[in-house]
Amino acid sequence: MYQGSDRIRGLVTCFWTIVGAYLLSLLFSHYQQSGQVMASGLASVIFSRAADLLVSDLALVLSTALVVPLVLWLKAADPRHGAAVQAVAEVTWLGFWYGWQGSRGWPWAQRCFFALHTVVNWMKVHSYLSTNRRLARALRSAKQLKEEGGDAREIDRLEAELCPYGTRFPDNVTLGNYALFQLSPALVYELEYPRTARIRWGYVAEKLAGTAGIFVVFYIVVAHLVIPHLERMPDTGVGVATLHLMGPMATCWLLFFFITFDSIANGFAELTRFADRRFYDDWWNARGLDEFSRKWNRPVHMFLARHVYMPVREAWPHPLPALSAWARLRRAVPPGVAAMAATFFFSSILHELTIVVACHRWNHAVFFFSQMMQIPLIICSERLPWFRNQQALRNWAFWLAMVSFQPFLLCFYTYPAFAKSTSLSVVSSAVVAVNGTSI
Repeated sequence: MYQGSDRIRGLVTCFWTIVGAYLLSLLFSHYQQSGQVMASGLASVIFSRAADLLVSDLALVLSTALVVPLVLWLKAADPRHGAAVQAVAEVTWLGFWYGWQGSRGWPWAQRCFFALHTVVNWMKVHSYLSTNRRLARALRSAKQLKEEGGDAREIDRLEAELCPYGTRFPDNVTLGNYALFQLSPALVYELEYPRTARIRWGYVAEKLAGTAGIFVVFYIVVAHLVIPHLERMPDTGVGVATLHLMGPMATCWLLFFFITFDSIANGFAELTRFADRRFYDDWWNARGLDEFSRKWNRPVHMFLARHVYMPVREAWPHPLPALSAWARLRRAVPPGVAAMAATFFFSSILHELTIVVACHRWNHAVFFFSQMMQIPLIICSERLPWFRNQQALRNWAFWLAMVSFQPFLLCFYTYPAFAKSTSLSVVSSAVVAVNGTSI
């Protein structure tokens, strides 16, 4: 776990002991009632057409390597067209793979996984292209200044940007360098990353075993505690289903956190000797949604900060006279607020697009608006002195919102599938449930 994990190691051990004891009791009860230790319907969905999914996912990852020749072409091309070419290339790539996913006829679980992995790979592609285009501009500027005998300090600054550690642009634009970035648990591209001295294969085996174990626990929770309530939702209603799913969905959320950031991310970090293992901070102490978004998923946070927040913040100030409504708005709204709103807007669009692609269903952008509503809530919480200073109360309010709102969104997005027929099979229901918990 993260750098302060020793302080909570006993708490984590306690958590897993309690979860294990409860699951044993749950499986024993299921065996007494049905004669089976574990419900098996969900497994047939998760592993159906596994070969097709594996080949498609491998092709998805390999296709991202096209960014290497594209960067070499952009380095020599007219810089005025670089942004447009990059945008067209990214939209074309996304459109192709979203279309491919929609044409395969996969169950919901496979579609959800592929949609999420497509977004992750797009982030890597965008960061790789954007960073190398910026370095290409710096290289042209440095050459021009040297030819014209320009400011030595500016030349030194550009040279430091082109060679921050040991590798100098464009020597980094190789398939080997990109492959290492593709396998590293990072979404922001850098010429070099801190590396460990060696691979600890015992540690890799530990994380592999942890991934398998958490997956089994996740399966049991979804199959035995989530699906039954979703099946009964057309009769009990969304409100009752939400109340019953608060505990199981919170458990799924924690399991998703452990399997993603503690097992998979650390496993790939060890295989690539990626030294920065700070994939999250103490998000459990978050006093609001803004703090949670910074600490829960640091790779995504760093991507949004580098490629959305900072560009908007730097470009927002408007020095010209306020002649238009847009100019007056840019003068009235502080750059930090504008950058935060743009970041939340981008993140909300990305989340909603992923859900629509994975579910093949448009639910009136409820997820989008629920995320955008965080902006006024964040501003209000910071401007109310009595609430801003109540740290424990803010943390309690944050947890109450997370524990209650996630199962509500799951029920809202999956209700049409269950309301269509009250005799939906466990298999069909499970696919929908897994999709909701993954998002």
